[in-house]
Amino acid sequence: MEAKVRELSKLSEEMVVPILTRLSPKSLMRFKCVHKSWYNLINNPSFVDKHIMTSDRNNHSTSILCKRFILKDVSSEEKEIVYSLITFYNDNSGDEHITVEDIDIPSSMGVSTRGQFVGNELEAVFRIDKGHCQGLICLSDAWNTILWNPATKEFKVLPQSCIPDANMNCVGFGYDPKSKDYKVVSIRQDELGNEDARIVIYPPRVEVYTLGTDSWREIKTYNLEREVTNLWPESFQLYYKGFCYWIGREQRKEFLSQYAIVEGEDEWVRYMITFFDTTNEVFDHILLPNCLYQQEEQFSDMHVIVWKETTALFGSYRIGGPDAYGLWVMDNLGCVEVSWTKHVTLEVVEGIKKDLEFWKSDEILMIATDGRIASYNISTKKINYLSIDSIYPEYSEAVVCLNSIVSINRRQ
Repeated sequence: MEAKVRELSKLSEEMVVPILTRLSPKSLMRFKCVHKSWYNLINNPSFVDKHIMTSDRNNHSTSILCKRFILKDVSSEEKEIVYSLITFYNDNSGDEHITVEDIDIPSSMGVSTRGQFVGNELEAVFRIDKGHCQGLICLSDAWNTILWNPATKEFKVLPQSCIPDANMNCVGFGYDPKSKDYKVVSIRQDELGNEDARIVIYPPRVEVYTLGTDSWREIKTYNLEREVTNLWPESFQLYYKGFCYWIGREQRKEFLSQYAIVEGEDEWVRYMITFFDTTNEVFDHILLPNCLYQQEEQFSDMHVIVWKETTALFGSYRIGGPDAYGLWVMDNLGCVEVSWTKHVTLEVVEGIKKDLEFWKSDEILMIATDGRIASYNISTKKINYLSIDSIYPEYSEAVVCLNSIVSINRRQ
């Protein structure tokens, strides 16, 4: 092996680059030590971009990062959070195989991974938040935000907020293709205000962290405030082609009393999708398909996904009967009026607690009521139970993860 590496190190850069871009991050981290020229090459931003492009086309380079809960000790009922990388691959005969690798979380990340978890403590642990971009994962809780590359084992605890007097609502994570830098978007909420005996809910305050400068700055949020309502990005969904997406809600911003807010009296107007342009740093919104606003139809869990290289909406809903899954594709993004076309309708799979991630055009990662994790094929209607589970199905999370060599601990 060493002899082959030495021979490879003698080749020209034009010949070496196509070979190295096909290697895994683990191999490339080792090959940095072969020669100084290789170290510089592998760290070069243009090589990193080529490696991402090659990995994007290679199914072996894509995994699913799953956060699950296991019973570590039966006698003491001590529970443990486990982050697992699930990889699907086909052998030479075309048969599909699955590998599961549990990842050790460095204690210095400050992520709680051991101990007794009861009640609301489960909600206090770090969330994946579906914050994935080019191999980097964004983890967050009520106080801290962390960027992490599971493939290279690098992580970074971000500086404290530049808006310390506001409560953090949620975060988003993406890439600015113009500046070629990574950005974290933090949406924060001020305390309620009292004006002329009325209760006023102020619009969201937003700060953006840029990896290249390692700093936060507050930005204007004009499009999140309307005449009588505020738009609240709430559940971060994904980054795709220069945009971060959230499922959010429209909220009235004036109430006659605190009692009206507590009672939730017409507080929320409707659900919608909010998106953020990572280059221009402006927000906008898209209404959901019209059928989801009909009074007799109530949707329970919707996700913005990428389906066949198109932005789409997927989730469970009810139309005066049993739950079902629907998939709508977004048309005319960027135009004045966005329309939706429904492409898929599925019956809810019996025994399934919730869907975790739509990870291919025909595969959904799901978790059963008994905690077993499975992959469901929407074309064949077949369900494949994997060899892993979670004792808390409702708190388990998953995100598609590209195995990349993007470095977190650097400045541009």
